[in-house]
Amino acid sequence: MSDVINTPETDKFDVAIIGGGILGTTLAYWLSSYFQNAKIALLEKENDVGLHTSSRNTGVVHRPFYLDPKEKKIFARSALLSYPLWRKYTQAKGIPWEKIGTIEVAIDKSQLQILEKYREWAFKNGMREEEIDFLSQKTTQKIEPNVICVSAFLCKTDVATDFGLLTKSLKEDSQNKGVKFLMNSEVEVIKEAKNGLNLICKNGAEISTRYLINCAGGNATKIAHLLGVAREFTDLNFRGEYWVVDPCRANLANHNIYSVPRHTDLPFLDPHWVVRWNGQVEIGPNAVPVIGPYTYEGFFDNIAAVFKKFFEYPRRNKLLLLFNPEFLRLATEEWEGSLSKKAMVGRIQRFLPKIKTEFLIKRGLAGIRSSVIDKNGTFVKEALEFFGPFSFHMINFNSPGATGVPAYTAYIMKKMINSHKLEHLKKRKVGKETMWDFSKISDGFDGT
Repeated sequence: MSDVINTPETDKFDVAIIGGGILGTTLAYWLSSYFQNAKIALLEKENDVGLHTSSRNTGVVHRPFYLDPKEKKIFARSALLSYPLWRKYTQAKGIPWEKIGTIEVAIDKSQLQILEKYREWAFKNGMREEEIDFLSQKTTQKIEPNVICVSAFLCKTDVATDFGLLTKSLKEDSQNKGVKFLMNSEVEVIKEAKNGLNLICKNGAEISTRYLINCAGGNATKIAHLLGVAREFTDLNFRGEYWVVDPCRANLANHNIYSVPRHTDLPFLDPHWVVRWNGQVEIGPNAVPVIGPYTYEGFFDNIAAVFKKFFEYPRRNKLLLLFNPEFLRLATEEWEGSLSKKAMVGRIQRFLPKIKTEFLIKRGLAGIRSSVIDKNGTFVKEALEFFGPFSFHMINFNSPGATGVPAYTAYIMKKMINSHKLEHLKKRKVGKETMWDFSKISDGFDGT
């Protein structure tokens, strides 16, 4: 089925979704499966779905051993419940699902308590005992002879897939259920109407919808602000950069190798050794502060963009962050890592000393993380959800976002149903319209 161009016959919808990433596309799949004859539109600024964060990532399907069950309980539950859903979907669609496994290493004894926490969190988050192992230095080197550490945590069930392919497949499935994908439709203005909202796009198209769902990723905060929602929050963008390892050197390690994060309260990650589904190995990411959710090269387009970003409403959030000396120090380190291949390699050498600068043959695909900042200048750890009069907004849905999308979108849809926001839609009476069980998955969040 071809993409639909906006016309007078297709400009009124029961539900409109902004954002054609894996979040918005999966939600379109759930909605079109659960409701009968619903007129659903998905608006995407690009000419296809999944062109940004949904395909610019490592492709790792994470198990939730490293997620604090209190501070990141929704992310953790989403990751747990989504794992079998993605496995079933990839097998049905012929999309890669390669079991790689992840080893998180403690570089020094001060980090051992973090690994102990991971064991505790893994069980609290619902993982099985046979999925994990606590490794001594000697045992780690039996598994990965080139890795240096004092101890390590092994997650045997982490998987590599291709989230870009998953997004495109879900788009096709959603189209077959009647969803209209309106490409090249960047929403610039939203106006309230008597029974819904009118969306005006940059290309001149205008549609009306009874209900709007904001899944705009890097632009989600901006879209929410257009409707006066989440005005106390702002965001800041971080580019994660990778280097591709020479295939002749890819056997330095066979698992994903992560080091314990140095700073859990700031979105700065120590680079990893990452094995993709096709065997390509990369190191990264860093976390370079940039201006804009699509700044894949450089730091900003012009100096005016810098001032506009830092002084946009609300100003207090980012200004407080700028007076945080730890943030400024780390940001400087990340910029150094961006400019210097040697600096990036030096961080990997802490646990994989045999890697050398000349082993990196080219830059990998960079991705952007949009982190939300609260009024205290603190980075928000969980996803944020807001209801408007005719809208629902999801912002700050970050790592491990793609991992948990199937369950998280079912959770969100149930929340909208229970809040009577989708009463204008008619539920399907009979038949199993999807390979995923909506009731079972959405009920899996009860008690969180």
